[in-house]
Amino acid sequence: MSALAKPEPAASQLQGGAKGLTGAQKGLLFLVSLEESTALKILKLMSPDEVRNLRSASDSLKDIEGAALTAVHAEFAQRVERGLPTSVRGTSAYLRRLVGQAMGEGKAAELWTEVKEAQGAVQKLAELDLSTIMGIIEREHPQTIAVVLSQISAQRGSEILSKMNSERQAQVLLRLAQLESLPSTVIEEIERQFALEIETLGTGARQQIDGMKAAGGLLKRLPGERSEALIEELTSIDAAITDKLKKALFAFEDLMRVDTRGMQALLKEISTEQLVLALKTASDEIREKVFACLSSRASGMIREELELLGPTRLADVEQAQLAIVEQALRLEREGRIQIGREGGAEYV
Repeated sequence: MSALAKPEPAASQLQGGAKGLTGAQKGLLFLVSLEESTALKILKLMSPDEVRNLRSASDSLKDIEGAALTAVHAEFAQRVERGLPTSVRGTSAYLRRLVGQAMGEGKAAELWTEVKEAQGAVQKLAELDLSTIMGIIEREHPQTIAVVLSQISAQRGSEILSKMNSERQAQVLLRLAQLESLPSTVIEEIERQFALEIETLGTGARQQIDGMKAAGGLLKRLPGERSEALIEELTSIDAAITDKLKKALFAFEDLMRVDTRGMQALLKEISTEQLVLALKTASDEIREKVFACLSSRASGMIREELELLGPTRLADVEQAQLAIVEQALRLEREGRIQIGREGGAEYV
């Protein structure tokens, strides 16, 4: 053997390099070492739970030894030997982008932002049959119920909410939308007895809660007519909160759920200037959906104007996006377009 030849590592050495890595971490390293087109094909075959495992692995895996990469994937090892860094920082962002392309931006956003559900008595409550749940919470204060719903999945929460009368639905949903933080002892107390009102508790350490997002998630999963009736009822109670809730209910990126014919109808109602502004911060997925629904001449013009558009105030972009969202919701109310609802049928 030449003195300059580099000996191949033994199999036992390779296995030792990966010692301590979980299956998800090994899978993550394998996936990100592939060509992007190949990685996308694999991701399309994976379940949401499998993607969640990869996401967790990407959060926990920072720097690794080159030997571990070699043990996980020979191709990755060859790239390392050519001088590529062994740091896998940034893997989470790359995985997020891949999942967006493979499963759609809406599903990726849901997987990356979903709230960790409670694991104690609140979660056990959510796992009971609906009639039992209603028997337990029917006498509870709407504020207490709002806190409980903020800690469980939107799907289960909407099922519970649908069993209440319209007045109680409005009371609970309004309080849920107003939740931003609450004393950390509140959930502990609810876990023990589900009876204390959070207004009576002290102001010690606080736990952040995105009640507006949770309320929007529930409304998205209710039947369209019931959702609209609740919005109307809430408007008469608190117009300011309801206006914020409308924005949480349907964001600009949710236009991905509008079918092609509906998008074409929507674009006819929007000025070019407004559309260019709205697309300034839009994802590549929503841009391509818009372009696909325009003529080649119109899409070319919009692309050119986007390239020429200089620094723009974020407030102006958000205002343009909100105006388009309001147009979409108006067209839906008039029956001129259809918007696929979360938890329901999708449009293609």
